[in-house]
Amino acid sequence: MRVLITLIFSLLLVACGDSPSREWETTSNGAYTASLSPDGEYAVIGSVQHGGSLWRLKDGERLYNWNHANGQFSKLVASTFSTDGRFALTAEQKRFVMWEVSTGKPAGFWPAEGGVLSMALSDNGRYAIIGQENYSALYVDTANGAILSTLTHSGDINTVAISANGLIGVTGSEDGIVKVWDLPEGKETFAYQLGDDVSAVAISRDASLVFGSLYYGKGKIWQVKTGKEVSSVGHFRTTITAARFSKDNKTLLTGFTARRMVLWDVATGNTLKNWRAQAPLFWRPSGLVVGDVAFTNTPNQYRNIFSNGLINEWR
Repeated sequence: MRVLITLIFSLLLVACGDSPSREWETTSNGAYTASLSPDGEYAVIGSVQHGGSLWRLKDGERLYNWNHANGQFSKLVASTFSTDGRFALTAEQKRFVMWEVSTGKPAGFWPAEGGVLSMALSDNGRYAIIGQENYSALYVDTANGAILSTLTHSGDINTVAISANGLIGVTGSEDGIVKVWDLPEGKETFAYQLGDDVSAVAISRDASLVFGSLYYGKGKIWQVKTGKEVSSVGHFRTTITAARFSKDNKTLLTGFTARRMVLWDVATGNTLKNWRAQAPLFWRPSGLVVGDVAFTNTPNQYRNIFSNGLINEWR
């Protein structure tokens, strides 16, 4: 009996966490990919159950089905919104499609023979970076589908980011290197050997700051022009899975594998706020790896989306 009581108490502790101010469930059977618009107003879900879809979060309405072929549920492996939130990209392993958020209509589709792992899209959906399994990322002009340059690493490119104007890019690879690129020239601005395997990268809207983090390790913030380190965030033996700079560049919002979201002071690397979502019932897999994070247009309000398609709002 004592052992049983101890077990039950331990499980209850595991389930403890902070309570979000709002919550949305977008799919019951998990998601292959899940992304938030920069203002947190929309979500793209690549559901295991019903393929791709766009959700409006102010009323929790599923607006459009975004599958790549009629009558089929696409297995989407990656998704993202443009830096202004007007367009979105969804990808199967060998193909990616751009969509207009306001109408739900496709705006173009292109092949990606290297196997899509990660994507980023600039303002107006004009330029895209497609991170691939073949150790390269494509810099694409979506106006005509032209590949403007190929960005290379010595490992799979897990994570990418692009500036709002589409001129500066960031790539993070399993080779442990974060690279910042002059995209029109296809040249590295600087590269940093962060460690063994890069888990997430981000770039500020004005392209003055970049961020990169490790699997099971800390992350760093650098100045783009100088490559100078600004601060270090995160903790050893934890993994940052998503990151976004605030519009004023003063804070960085990050998501973790262990159902956590943390707000950091960019200048110092100090923790400003820490949220930990409640775990689901202990006999079900939690699925609570943070897939994306967003600052909303309401002050001191934040949203995150988990790998199981669950969305939380925090204040």
